[in-house]
Amino acid sequence: MVVWTPRARDDLKAIHDYIAQDAPINAKKVTRDILSKAATLVDLPPLASKVVREVNDESLREISIHSWRIIYHLRDQQIYIITLVHKRRMLTPEDF
Repeated sequence: MVVWTPRARDDLKAIHDYIAQDAPINAKKVTRDILSKAATLVDLPPLASKVVREVNDESLREISIHSWRIIYHLRDQQIYIITLVHKRRMLTPEDF
């Protein structure tokens, strides 16, 4: 099961709103694509994706879609989407 944290939901809305300023149709597509990609996590083997490069923690993983990184945490066979960040952005401890 994929669980979206409040922060991740806020991140998704912020991404949508930012893109929608110039391209409302594209904003909807990117949002749908992110949601679809996150939903595929339930079908992946638990350790099939990359470890978050800024942190050396096997339970913090990421997958990419478009220009975004979907950061998630594996715990008790649950997948928690923690945050969404642009690929060019380096994460800090405060981001977790």
